Amino acid sequence: MSNTISQSLVAALRTAAHSFAAGDQSAPCAVLWPDPDSMWEGVVEELRQDLPELFCLGDYAPDSRTGPALWLRCIEARNVEGATAEGITPIFYLPGVSKDSLRSAEDCPQPLAALIELQYRGVMWLNANRKEWTPHSFLVAQNGGLGLEVPRDHATLDALAGALPVVINEPLSKLKGRRLDAEFFHGLVAPDATGLLLRWLSDPEAFKQQLSSSEWKAFCEQCKAEFSFDPIKDGPLAAAKRLAERNSAWANAWARFQESPANYRGIVKWLNQAAPLNPGMFDSPEVWPSINESQELQLQHALEALRDRPQVEAIRMVIDLEERHCARRDYPWHKLGLSPLAAALRPLAELAVLCQNVPGAPTSDAYAQSYADEGWRVDAAALATMEGCDSPHVHAALLGTLRSIYLPWLDATSRHLQQLIHTEGQATTKRGKIIESAAGRVIIFADGLRMDVAHQLSERLGAKEMECSQDWEWSAIPSVTATAKPAASPIADIIQGGEASDEFSARLVSTGQVLTHDRFKSALKSRSWQFLGPDETGDPAGWAWTEAGTLDKRGHTEGWKLARSVGAEVRDLVSRISSLLQAGWSEIIIVTDHGWLLMPLGLPKVELKAFLAETRWSRCAALKPDAQTDGTVFKWYWNPSVMMASPPGAGSFRAGIEYSHGGISLQEMVTPVLRITSANPSGGLSRLLEAKWTGAKCRVSVGGNCDAVRVDVRTSLSDPTTSLLVDRQARETTPDGNVTLFLEEDSDIGTQANVVLLDSSGQVIHSLPTSIGQ
Repeated sequence: MSNTISQSLVAALRTAAHSFAAGDQSAPCAVLWPDPDSMWEGVVEELRQDLPELFCLGDYAPDSRTGPALWLRCIEARNVEGATAEGITPIFYLPGVSKDSLRSAEDCPQPLAALIELQYRGVMWLNANRKEWTPHSFLVAQNGGLGLEVPRDHATLDALAGALPVVINEPLSKLKGRRLDAEFFHGLVAPDATGLLLRWLSDPEAFKQQLSSSEWKAFCEQCKAEFSFDPIKDGPLAAAKRLAERNSAWANAWARFQESPANYRGIVKWLNQAAPLNPGMFDSPEVWPSINESQELQLQHALEALRDRPQVEAIRMVIDLEERHCARRDYPWHKLGLSPLAAALRPLAELAVLCQNVPGAPTSDAYAQSYADEGWRVDAAALATMEGCDSPHVHAALLGTLRSIYLPWLDATSRHLQQLIHTEGQATTKRGKIIESAAGRVIIFADGLRMDVAHQLSERLGAKEMECSQDWEWSAIPSVTATAKPAASPIADIIQGGEASDEFSARLVSTGQVLTHDRFKSALKSRSWQFLGPDETGDPAGWAWTEAGTLDKRGHTEGWKLARSVGAEVRDLVSRISSLLQAGWSEIIIVTDHGWLLMPLGLPKVELKAFLAETRWSRCAALKPDAQTDGTVFKWYWNPSVMMASPPGAGSFRAGIEYSHGGISLQEMVTPVLRITSANPSGGLSRLLEAKWTGAKCRVSVGGNCDAVRVDVRTSLSDPTTSLLVDRQARETTPDGNVTLFLEEDSDIGTQANVVLLDSSGQVIHSLPTSIGQ
């Protein structure tokens, strides 16, 4: 990326001029830059220095490359002096002109009429939503913009407008990772004493070196006048003490620091040096990072002491610790990442409150319903706590306490469900019918989609304005994929069980063969179900089955650290759902086979004699026909004559298992069913038709509605940072659906990747696997 905003803006305008398929299309005759509110007008003069092909609509002044619409047409035709050379596309900046004002000859103002035709032979510089670029949208946009953090409040937008001629020359390296709010922009235009003081205290030597002698003198005089403080005589240590005291003008300085501490990280060092050696009762962790650090250490020791303590004691102590430490999340040290345990304490305290009571119910269905309604929140709080354990000292302090609180609740609810199901006939009955085929219906099988994770998914879908409803269904016994996946599928009526030695694998009724993955696909296809690969979208005129997600695989590999991966899994599912809806599917049903138990430091070990079982996993075992056991047993879903042993409560037949499924618990057995419907089903949707490589160049053809769609080449479908294109920027197609892409590095030739089609929001709506350069 370019060094400054100005250079990035120039690069973006020139990229627009080159967004065409060489060999298939003609270069645009001009780039039209509409700016209805004239927001960019103050920086056009400076841009001209780096952009000699830039011309401005206005009164006739050819020496400053400005003129009326007819003169711009002459520039485009290259029949007046000052026009660009052949091969260089002119860029026409149009202040006060919107893209809509050029749409039709009837409504177009007469002074602009000469430009109407250029929109068809040229190209408009617009953002991914087909709107005019504003300074704010260019700064914040991830696609085509700079991806900076700029709030959208009125104060910030007004400050940005005034600071634009200054900020446009700021190095991007100074802007990345900072919150560019009204204070920041005001500080660029008219630096205030408070902001300058904080910048100086953050790095006194570097600050002084950046100023001229006159500027340094002026700064010192400002400090004397407004803060009664002399940077030369008093120094940074005295400044840190006064900042912590927060008296008079220093209170405003503290408020500024507290709002954006990341902009002044160096102040922490001086506050640590200025802190009292023996803090008194009035010395607060709010202003002294060393006291906050001391309280973090106290919290760490208190949490570590709760490992293996009785649940009642652990719950009481965690709630007490939350009351004592929650305020520290409002201090600046939290924003700087210096209070990780105080931050992680929030979901742990929520877990403690939720685990104070163990729910019950008279029937298994009623118990499952209560879990689907509210009980899943316990698992969500536990998962959030584990997700927050992002460093060794944090998870060393939290995981033992989490186990002390969560495991007894998990064990008690599991035992109650096991008792209910055993009493009701040692089996459960599916609530719904087999999902039938219907035009426009696609089933997504998400392996291991637990109820709390499904709620995360539902929230994300709702945020993207997708209509989603959620229900629940029983998993099969045992809750393992070999049994439960076919039970959740449209071919459940042609499946049967075999013997105890089959390791709970189902069989086809017609042949008696074990249901392998290939036979499962064949059985679906025999009923006209399309089986879609991970990147395929199929034919929405029919019906389809597809599989997505790696939650179960990750869980078996990562143990409790699965919690850190759940967010990425949910994002990938949202992307897959979006692509299917964009492809024209009108209804998506998400089903799963089972949930799971997740317990740091392992589920409790339960003994089962080896001679009793044909096969034994951590959460279930197929008993031999004549086996006698004191444990609770249940009937295999596919063959009730085969009995399954499940460890009591949240136990495991194997030691050291943190992630497992197959047993009888609310988490494993009560599975989500989500239904998503398309708000605007339509035909003519965008699809990738072809991608042809010639060395490092790829010509891509897109069919359907090509308005505002863009094309990228990525090694990871949903991650734009894996783009292999020049500038890592997706390219917009021409109106007829063609675009030519160029690799950033020739060394990528031979790499396996995906050509991806993006909608106006940057969501992947279709993809094609490709071998780069072949």
